[in-house]
Amino acid sequence: MSLFDKFKKYKDSEALLYDNTSISYKDILYQVSKFKKIINEKSLLLLVSSNTVLSIIFYIFSIKHNCKIIILDKNHSIKFIKDTAKKFQPNFIFYPNQKKIMNSGKKIFFNDYTLIKLKSLINKKINDINSIILTTSGTTSNPKFVRISKKNIFENTYQIQKYLKINRKQKTITTLSMAYSYGLSVINTHLEFGAKIYLNEISPVNIKFWQIVKNQKITNFSTVPQICDFLKKIKFEKFLTKNIKYLTVAGGKTNDETLKYINNICKLNKVNFFVMYGQTEASPRMSYINISKNNKIKSIGKPIVGGKMKIINNEIVYFGKNVSLGYAKDIKDLYLGDINNGKLYTGDFGKKDNEGFFYITGRKKRISKLFGLRIDLDDIQLSLNKRGYKVFLNVNDEKIDIIYNRKYDENLIKQYIRKKYNINENYISCTKKKLKKNIFK
Repeated sequence: MSLFDKFKKYKDSEALLYDNTSISYKDILYQVSKFKKIINEKSLLLLVSSNTVLSIIFYIFSIKHNCKIIILDKNHSIKFIKDTAKKFQPNFIFYPNQKKIMNSGKKIFFNDYTLIKLKSLINKKINDINSIILTTSGTTSNPKFVRISKKNIFENTYQIQKYLKINRKQKTITTLSMAYSYGLSVINTHLEFGAKIYLNEISPVNIKFWQIVKNQKITNFSTVPQICDFLKKIKFEKFLTKNIKYLTVAGGKTNDETLKYINNICKLNKVNFFVMYGQTEASPRMSYINISKNNKIKSIGKPIVGGKMKIINNEIVYFGKNVSLGYAKDIKDLYLGDINNGKLYTGDFGKKDNEGFFYITGRKKRISKLFGLRIDLDDIQLSLNKRGYKVFLNVNDEKIDIIYNRKYDENLIKQYIRKKYNINENYISCTKKKLKKNIFK
C-alpha cells in the first residue's frame, strides 16, 4: 500500500476547504487525473508551493504517479528557485502566476498557477527510490536538500497516527508551509485518514486566523514554539474554542514557562497537547510526548512506534524506517539510493532518564530553530562579519542571540537580518559584553 491509496474509500467526504468552497476526495482524484494527461510517470517535478488546492493536488499527483518532486516555498527568492531548477533540471515546474520563474518552455495555465514544460529529458539515471526532495533550511544561503522515499513518508505517516489517532471527524487548518517537513506531515496524516483540511495562509498572530478557527470548528491545531510564545502573550484561553481537541508543537525548543502555561490551559479544556521532536532527515517525526498527560516539560518524549533512539558519544542517534535516504546537491545525487540505511545522527546532544524519556542537553552544530526553520548561525555570523560587525552568535532556539564587545547600532543589525533573512526583529537579541577576543572572528 502507498500513501493516498484510501481516497476512493472516502469518496464524497470533504477533503480540502477554503473560503466557502470544499473539494471532496473524489474531486481530488479527478483533478489529479488532469495532470496525468500532461506529465509522464517518473518525471522530475519542481513545485513552488502555497497552501492552496492546486499545490496539494500537484503533490498528490507526484506521489500517486511515481514522479519525483522538489518542493520549495513560494516565499523563496526567484534566484533560489532558478538556482534549484538549474541544479536539478526538472522536466516540469509548477508555480504561482505572480512568480516570474522561466521565460522559455511550453506553458499551461491552471487558474492562478502555471505549469511549464522544459526541454530537459527524463533522466533514466535517477534512482526510483527518490520521491520527495525538501530543504532543511528556510532562511540561510546554504540549505540542504533531503532525499525522501515514498516508504519514508508512508512509515512516518502511520507512526504519527499511532498517537494522534486522526480520523474522518477531525479538521485541521494549515499554519505552516507544505515545503516545510512539519507542514507537509500535517497534510499527509490528515488526508491519509480521511480528515478535513482548511487551507489557510493567514498567520496565527492575526486575529482573522482565530475567527476562521472558530467558524470552521477546527479540531486539530499544529504550531511552532514562537507561535506558542505569542499565544501566551495574547492569553490563549480567550481564543481556544471548545472544538479544539489536539494541539501539537514541533520545530524547536519551546520556552519552559510557555509550555507550562499552554499545558495548564489544555488540561482545563481537555485538549491533548503533544510536544514533538523531529527533523526533515527523519521525514520528519522521531519522538513525542503528550504533555497534557505527563509533567516532563523539558523532555522530547519517547521514540515513535517503530523507531529507536540511543545516546552514542552523548549524541542522540535515531533508528527507523522513516530515516531519509541522504542529501542532494544536484541532479547527480538523485542517482543515489539509500545512504543512511535507517540511521540518523541528529546533531543534538542528549540524555535518557530511567523511565525512557529523552532530553536535549545541547547542540553539536551551530544551528538554531525559529518558526520550525533551521537557521545556520555561522552563515549569519559570516554575513555580519563581512559588513564590518565583529559579532558572535549563540545557539538559541528562542532568539537569534548576537553578542559583541564594541559599540554598534543594534537597530541597524536587526534591520539587516530582517531584510536579508526575513527574521522578525522581536526574535533577535543584541548584547554587548566582554568575552574572550578569539570568539570574535
